[in-house]
Amino acid sequence: MIRLNKYISNSGLCNRREADEYIVDGRVLVDNEIVSRLGVKVKLDSEVRVDNKIIIPYSFEYVVLNKPGDFAFKNKKNIFDLLKSSGISKLESLEPIEDDFKGLVLFSNDPNLIENFNINVFRIKQLFHITLKNPLSNHKLKLLKEKLIDKLKIVSINFVDGAKKNEIGLELLTNSHFNIISLFEDLNNEIISLDRVMIGNVTKENLKRGKWRFLNKNEIISFKSL
Repeated sequence: MIRLNKYISNSGLCNRREADEYIVDGRVLVDNEIVSRLGVKVKLDSEVRVDNKIIIPYSFEYVVLNKPGDFAFKNKKNIFDLLKSSGISKLESLEPIEDDFKGLVLFSNDPNLIENFNINVFRIKQLFHITLKNPLSNHKLKLLKEKLIDKLKIVSINFVDGAKKNEIGLELLTNSHFNIISLFEDLNNEIISLDRVMIGNVTKENLKRGKWRFLNKNEIISFKSL
């Protein structure tokens, strides 16, 4: 149990004195009931709203991880073990990710951002380095450039310089990376490595595989402004 004014101030909305004023003015709801008496204690898992906006009793953090392919969400090599050093509780991935997915994955404990990201992810440019089981012909590459695909818009697609023709650089807009898998399945080809190297204004520069970092202010603003 925690005092309601401390719960509110821990969210970063205001200090405790200002939280008391919100409470006395009847602007605070706890589990859908107005609380206007000072000194009330609430559970940490209570739903608290100020001016009908949900309040979370801890500061929000935003993290990007360069995920290795052999770390998953539910196995011995757990992806969250890589994030333990952040010291952040209740981190969640901003989107559903396959276990063998590699590259940039975004995490936060901000429920409003997570919800907004999933609604607006189609507006975010992403860049992938894709390795296919079989080489791609110039003809099929040209067909992909011209193809109209539901829930996926190709911005550019090219062979990776200096690599074999089974390595593709794909810049696109999509609401799910599962659409990329379907794209190459339609060509009777299989993705053996799907590595995201850019999402929005976040890149893998200076971020080694298996390492994480906090998003900077400009990166956070860009995702919150979707």
